[in-house]
Order: sequence, then C-alpha cells, then structure tokens
Amino acid sequence: MQERVADEPLALLAYNSRQIGESSQGEVVDKAMDSHASDMYKILVEADKLRLDILKHMIDILTPLQAVEFLVASRKLQLCLHEWSKRRDIQMGITQLFNTDNPSSSGASL
Repeated sequence: MQERVADEPLALLAYNSRQIGESSQGEVVDKAMDSHASDMYKILVEADKLRLDILKHMIDILTPLQAVEFLVASRKLQLCLHEWSKRRDIQMGITQLFNTDNPSSSGASL
C-alpha cells in the first residue's frame, strides 16, 4: 500500500475550488474519494489484523487464568468507556445534534 500524508488529488481539487464543496470536476472528485475510501478501508483491515495478532500473542504468554482475567478486564474497560462516552455525549448535547437512533456518537458497539 502506498503511504501518503494527504491524498494529493483531493488536496489539489480542494485548493483549486472557488467555493467550499464546489468542483467542476465531479467525476475526478468521485474517483479520488473512492480511492481514499479504499485506502482507509485497507488501513482499518490491517489495524484490525494487528490488534488480533497482538491479542493472540498476549493470550499465548499468559496462563489460562490470567488470560481469562485479562479478557474480562478488557471487556469491562470497553463497556465502561462506551457508557462514559454516552454520558459525556448527553451532557454536551451531542446526541441531539446528530439526531441518530444510537444515543452515543462514540461508535463503540457492545
């Protein structure tokens, strides 16, 4: 996968636009956005593979009891972070801004 700091075609199209969101090159923008979305998807897939690989290696070096305790603690942390983010979103009024069915903008899933 080619590494880029910014997607050059998008950056140039945005720079050359007269108004925000305006482009006379709609097809070029669509192609650049599709390429960017594909690259982002590949990064997410690779990050998930890395996360699972690290988890497997951690479980391998722990005793069975330690592995269970680790998995329980990590799940508990995930659930706490999800609840904290929901509460924070509500306090900040973010859920009303997004007006979604999901009461949290954190994207965390149970």
